[in-house]
Amino acid sequence: RPLFQSLQALAEDNASFFQRSGTESGRRFAAAFATLREHGRRLEPALRHFARLYHRFDLDEATPGNGYRSLVQTARCCLAHAVHKS
Repeated sequence: RPLFQSLQALAEDNASFFQRSGTESGRRFAAAFATLREHGRRLEPALRHFARLYHRFDLDEATPGNGYRSLVQTARCCLAHAVHKS
């Protein structure tokens, strides 16, 4: 949850900042950050759902790995990168 909250706050701040610039590139950056904010808002419930279920699909108790777990981890890495770059 904190990662998504950070992404939402940063995307909102950056969208507002670039929107005020009044330039074409500023408007495009503002639109990109608004899109990033919206994608984060939609992605959070899906990842939360997968995170509640992925343990059911592990190979066994000693091998915590499956495609759902990898998907969640990859998405979290991408989110962390987006927060860092924002």
